Amino acid sequence: MKFLRFKYLIFLLLIPFISQAQDLPEGGEEMGNQTEVRLAKEKQRLRNLFFEANIAKMTDNFEKAFSLFSEYVKEDPSNDAAWYELSLLHYNRNDIEKSVQCALKAWQLDPDNIYYSLTLAGLYSNNSQPGEARVIYERLYNSNPDNIDYAIELANTLLLMEKPLEAIEIYDNLESRTGIYEEYSMQKHRIYLAMGKGKKALAELENLAGAYPSDSRILSLLAEFYILQGYDEKGLKTYQKIEEVDPGNPYINISLADYYRKKGDLKKATAYLKTGFSNPTLDANTKVQIMMTYYSQTGEYDGIEDDVLELSKILVEVHPNEPRVLSLRGEMLMMSEKWEDALIIFRKVNTLDPGKYQVWENILRIDAITNNFEMLANESSQAIDLFPVQPLPYYFNGYANYLMKNYDKAIKSLTTGVKFVLNDNSMMADFYSLTGDAYHAADKHSESFAAYESALKYNPENAVVLNNFSYYLSLKGENLEKAAQMAEKANTLSPKNATYLDTWAWVLYMQGQYGKALVQIENALKLDSNPGAVVLEHYGDILYKLNRITEAMEWWIKAKEAGEGSEFLDSKVKDGKLYE
Repeated sequence: MKFLRFKYLIFLLLIPFISQAQDLPEGGEEMGNQTEVRLAKEKQRLRNLFFEANIAKMTDNFEKAFSLFSEYVKEDPSNDAAWYELSLLHYNRNDIEKSVQCALKAWQLDPDNIYYSLTLAGLYSNNSQPGEARVIYERLYNSNPDNIDYAIELANTLLLMEKPLEAIEIYDNLESRTGIYEEYSMQKHRIYLAMGKGKKALAELENLAGAYPSDSRILSLLAEFYILQGYDEKGLKTYQKIEEVDPGNPYINISLADYYRKKGDLKKATAYLKTGFSNPTLDANTKVQIMMTYYSQTGEYDGIEDDVLELSKILVEVHPNEPRVLSLRGEMLMMSEKWEDALIIFRKVNTLDPGKYQVWENILRIDAITNNFEMLANESSQAIDLFPVQPLPYYFNGYANYLMKNYDKAIKSLTTGVKFVLNDNSMMADFYSLTGDAYHAADKHSESFAAYESALKYNPENAVVLNNFSYYLSLKGENLEKAAQMAEKANTLSPKNATYLDTWAWVLYMQGQYGKALVQIENALKLDSNPGAVVLEHYGDILYKLNRITEAMEWWIKAKEAGEGSEFLDSKVKDGKLYE
């Protein structure tokens, strides 16, 4: 409610009181009888009280003003201005019921006062008393039929009373004076919709479009409603009319694209979308949002990859320096596995706005996918400087340095970055898994085993960690029972994995279970058509333990031919004996 406009009304109210606020002449008792003197003094006291109350209000001393006005109306309940002021003060104290009571008293004392009427009606509406508000607004409207504000307030009140037809009648009366006007037509359109009268709602839009035949915005509303009501052909003709009256309107192409998408004609839909995207008057952010919404509603179809690539290309051509457009283009290229092209785009985004974390993450992912580990190490370091609490750059930096055999750098990044992982068990497991690998490569085995234990704490079903932890324990000859359990679990989680089968076989070998080890190593060789030297050497060692010496020699020789085996492989081949 807009009470502020009444704030200075008090100055008008004060004028008569100030002009009369004079001291009584000396010897007043002699000028009349005692009763007249007493009454004059009482009137003077009330004037002073009213004046003091208003001064308190104007100086923002609302509690004092409230107390003084309350005292005043007790002594002079016929003063409408005092009741009105008290109503406002009650309202400011959030006491709506008493605010209504006081406003009603002020209005009853002076029902022709516009301010009292509007205040009381507004209070009734805010207090869920639309019936009482209607009485006031009808009185205002009937006495001022040309006042549009009163008419609209009355119509709104009728809607609150669930009398939509009477509200529509008010708007019809307004239109009889002003002609068809958008605000009135749209309000009637919404009322008819709420009543479930679709045809009447449509008629309002048709009448409005007829009155403004060149207004593309109104025509768009009509076209959309035609389609919503199932009048597709009328909708299409209206869109085509918009093309005629407003050929530069970029939204018409978007609307037609959506129309043909819903009809299932994706070829035409995409063609209109491309035309709309080529229009530079349509801003870049709107185009990006349209594209994301369009394809989320369309779903997969043959040729979607080519369409999104072409649309994103058009966006970049029209808006070459918009970071959001470039980012979308880069992501589309990533989806199509056009890694190098995507990398060029993302790096351009960084020159325009280096503060976009997601762009940096995309760059790091592409560096990793394309095995560009030196660049990954360098760019992940830059990302860490810019985003020091984001964990993923630390992981990528650790990963790159691990593969480049910079194990101490890898360990430092990984043990720092893991501290920033929050509520993500999968990422925690990945960090600790890679940390375990890095510690192992640096010959820090106790630290490696501790990291693997942490990885399994966050993801006990991680077959990679189970396999690596198991194998490295077997190499050290430590905790073989646990190593065997983990190797078996890894193979259960990921069956028919030659690497995991070799690990299981080697753990069994270290336990002295050579027959069982033979079964698993042969299963591994069946799956791997090109086994490495280590696997071949393992097979030879197991055969040797089973007294199949000649066969063992054959597999050791194959291992030597395949590449680098253990430090004992040359001696095994030379002497025909097992060295461990």
